[in-house]
Amino acid sequence: MPVDVLSDILRSLHLKGGVYFRCDFRAPWGMTIEPAPVAEFHLITRGQCWLRLASRKQPIALNAGDIVVFPHGDGHTLLDAPDGRAVAAEQILAGQNLDHYGPVVYGGDGLPAGILCGYFEFDREPRHSLVAALPPLIHIRGTDAQEFAWLQSVIGLVTHETRRPRPGADAVVNRLAEVLFIQILRAYVEGADAHPGILAAIADRQIGAALAHLHNAPEKPWSVASLGRQVAMSRSAFSARFARLVGQTPMQYLALRRMEKARELLSDRATSAAAVAAKVGYRSEAAFSKAFKRAVGTGPGAFRRKSAHRP
Repeated sequence: MPVDVLSDILRSLHLKGGVYFRCDFRAPWGMTIEPAPVAEFHLITRGQCWLRLASRKQPIALNAGDIVVFPHGDGHTLLDAPDGRAVAAEQILAGQNLDHYGPVVYGGDGLPAGILCGYFEFDREPRHSLVAALPPLIHIRGTDAQEFAWLQSVIGLVTHETRRPRPGADAVVNRLAEVLFIQILRAYVEGADAHPGILAAIADRQIGAALAHLHNAPEKPWSVASLGRQVAMSRSAFSARFARLVGQTPMQYLALRRMEKARELLSDRATSAAAVAAKVGYRSEAAFSKAFKRAVGTGPGAFRRKSAHRP
């Protein structure tokens, strides 16, 4: 069965998602969120607010229905007004009841704003080109989201589940958050702000087909020429286009894909290191072990032992 490249990548990243809490703010208010080791998102459910980033001179207006995502966990500030003052999120959260997603109530008696705050978590070791290709900020406007029916539906479901938690709500919200991330990626790659990267490469007819070959059969002895033939491109044209879109050469990407596959296979203790080596295209266990240690920083045996102790 042909591999869905994006699904395969997300599987290897061990994507998880969830919601921290709902915010019920009234002006004046301002909240500063420190850098985080996970991707974070905010969904504006009511009213308007402003986003301030150290990397931008002007604040960004956010309206009901907007989603902002920080793929690399960059610090940021949300405010009721572009020139407002903010306090640390920890200070606002102190003493709040965060059971069942809040709400976190804060501010004065001015205009209201509703915000749903959550996170996306994925394995950043090794750093996949998908993660590296994402910008510091993804902003999907509510008006744009109307073009993506599924995205709107997921947003509605997440909002509903967090407002009226029922048995199993945590599991439902976590799964919906993961779906939300995938829908955000789809909206981003189809939007005008998308930049070259693995997502644009997947959407490209010929380079996307080449990626599918690499994900479907990483064990094959691929070369730049053989991949080019598979997608009806000359060796030079294919190599240049692949590198421009993906940010890596075809052989660099193949090596990365093989190591990702090896990491997955090594989590199954019933599969020997020799069998793993064969399944990712290495003729000898020794050559595989050397390549794996160079890429991951530890040998297959040590990696397997460490993986066995993961929760």
